[in-house]
Amino acid sequence: MTELDVRESTGRGLGLFTKAPVRAGERVGKFELLREVRSFSELREDEGEEPDHCTMIDGRFFLVAVPERYLNHSCDPNVYERFDSSGNGIVALRDIAAESELTVDYLINNAGGDSWDCHCGAKRCRGRTGKSFFALPRAFQEEYAPLLAPWFVKAHAEKLRHLSIALPGNPSK
Repeated sequence: MTELDVRESTGRGLGLFTKAPVRAGERVGKFELLREVRSFSELREDEGEEPDHCTMIDGRFFLVAVPERYLNHSCDPNVYERFDSSGNGIVALRDIAAESELTVDYLINNAGGDSWDCHCGAKRCRGRTGKSFFALPRAFQEEYAPLLAPWFVKAHAEKLRHLSIALPGNPSK
């Protein structure tokens, strides 16, 4: 794994940056979940915990550990969160130069939530984040389908089947 650094991200507060180059497919970091959060009142604000530091997995909210909690959204992400038998991890989607900010698309493995104006700056910025994987344009769904977590595929099998796109473990549809 590569050494990571949390620092200011242009226009987005804190972000997560790699100190060394990363190759496509390389595991960049862990994606450690500290604990389940059943209500945001359980967050320890005095310790810097915020709702933005949480992720939803299988319909449940979890507090993400430092430094990965500082992954910002992009409509053209360079990493994704992989959930498999080797443990949760952050994996590079393409080669990443040293000192680059690591970004994820918050809608991968997301079945519903809030939508907000997006200012990620990517050439393919959608303008709004959208509310879920299922609200993404078809091209994004097809691109992201191989990245979907097993728990997401299982929980949303029927909706995914209706999309008629190749899914992990089922390349034909």
